Amino acid sequence: MELTLAKTDFEQKTQKINLEKLLKNIGNDHDKVFYFDRSNNHKDLLKAVSFFENKGKKAYLSEIKYGLDEKDYIYELHII
Repeated sequence: MELTLAKTDFEQKTQKINLEKLLKNIGNDHDKVFYFDRSNNHKDLLKAVSFFENKGKKAYLSEIKYGLDEKDYIYELHII
């Protein structure tokens, strides 16, 4: 499953990443935070949480609002 990472600026192209790459990116770190675009399906992100929990990690998913509009949010996935 591929997920779209959130952009850090308006001119940046969207980047997609799969769960195995995320797991490699975490490595031996104690915790890592990833931000995902709102175009991702919420159910896919919940599947990502279960994927990391099955690998022995704790994962927390939340919505981060950055504006007043309902559509102004991104997803935050905190993996411990």
